[in-house]
Amino acid sequence: MGAVTTGAGANDVPTGRHRVVLAVGAGVLAASVVVLTLGLPTGRPVGVEDNGDGFRLYCGLGLIPRTVDRLAAWKGGVVTDFAVGAPICGSSTPSSATLVLQAAVLGHDGSFALTTVGWWYAVLVGVVVGVAAWAASAGGLWRTAVLVVPVAPLALAPFTRLFVSTYAEPAGLLGALAVACGVAGVMVTRRAQRRARTVALVLVAVGGAVAATAKPAYLPVLVAAVVVCAVVRVGRRRPWRVVGPAIALVAVVLTAWPVAAAVTFQNQVYEGANVHDVVFTLALTELGPAATSELGLPPEAAALTGDGYFNAPPRATADWWVRAIRDEPDATRAAAYTALARDPAVLLRAVGVGLQATTGADLPYLAAGPGDVTRPSPPGGDPGWSGAEQPELHFVLGATRVPWLPTALVLLALGAAVSTVAWRRRAPACARWCLAAGLGAATAVGLVVAAVLGDGYFEVFKHVWLAAYLLVLTGLCLLGALARLALPGSRR
Repeated sequence: MGAVTTGAGANDVPTGRHRVVLAVGAGVLAASVVVLTLGLPTGRPVGVEDNGDGFRLYCGLGLIPRTVDRLAAWKGGVVTDFAVGAPICGSSTPSSATLVLQAAVLGHDGSFALTTVGWWYAVLVGVVVGVAAWAASAGGLWRTAVLVVPVAPLALAPFTRLFVSTYAEPAGLLGALAVACGVAGVMVTRRAQRRARTVALVLVAVGGAVAATAKPAYLPVLVAAVVVCAVVRVGRRRPWRVVGPAIALVAVVLTAWPVAAAVTFQNQVYEGANVHDVVFTLALTELGPAATSELGLPPEAAALTGDGYFNAPPRATADWWVRAIRDEPDATRAAAYTALARDPAVLLRAVGVGLQATTGADLPYLAAGPGDVTRPSPPGGDPGWSGAEQPELHFVLGATRVPWLPTALVLLALGAAVSTVAWRRRAPACARWCLAAGLGAATAVGLVVAAVLGDGYFEVFKHVWLAAYLLVLTGLCLLGALARLALPGSRR
């Protein structure tokens, strides 16, 4: 079957065989971007130093760092060599990233190189982009170029280098990439292209599920994916008209139990740490020492303002702290949220801090080069960039060159998306770019809110790292909208 067109002025649609070749080529290109950015063939890849969180995933897989103290955290760089033996903890943290680690460890008897994980993520990126390219090509050969938007940021080491780590974050990035590629496929296809649009929506749903099961704080990505699937239509007659909502429903059902299991595990193991951080790095920091009584704490609790649970000075052992943090964490957290909700300006300021922290996505306090295997892991970690001590956090935030840029970008994108109600029929292509920008901005804000309300300002830069990726996509989508207005045929 020869090439066909989708209407007046539409791009030539390649044949089925050409679409497969195009998909394979796009996938290989995207995977190559990851491989080259990480430097995987060199044997000295760019990665991310473990801050202790990586242990939560690899300990249950029998991975033992080949270091002097059998730990991988805070070695001044990335520990890439592991022994494979018996698990050194009861179980790993439930996460889709654990599944990738398990797959990477398969076939490795006795030793394991962390670079293998980077190769696995590169292949998965290629699969995601290849599937999206096949779907997008239904709208025309050149329309697959829309995938440049979600793929281009992978050429930036601050995002890609987390693929060489044992963190949960890289699975979140893979999921967000899949959602963005699926949305790109939806943007350039029509209702009548039922198979292509269905594949794009499935990719959106799978991406949301992967992100949400990577860590509970990434649930906003799943919410965005479900909304997209629920509102996008496939075909004009039944049963095709219910394909999108059906995919959304399946995504919710299949992810409900894994997400609930991850939340339960988080509360069982780290609830005290999270509540401590919400109270002392967020609530008391923003509300002031007078808020101790409102939180049910004695006045001396104000002395811990700004101190995180893990990287702070020796933890409090007073009876009031044990009661509030260990024995009654739910009540203490509820009191903190209630106090914050009484002052909306405080909540907006907290979200603003989280958005400002997205400018530190390079996470310079976590080294990228090889780690020192002879160095014992210090118990305190790095209290500056981790946000554990308030003076250091304010110093880092104060050094931001354009602290207003993330907030301005969010407001611009949301405003552009809302405004499409009035003019989308006059310039539908531009409107789609604006809606995509609004989706990215709203999801980024959701991630920031989840990070700040979940763990306060403790290590806020790492916790909003995925939001930084989405804000880059948001900016590129806004540029896409401007380009469609400037180019001829913007109504197509």
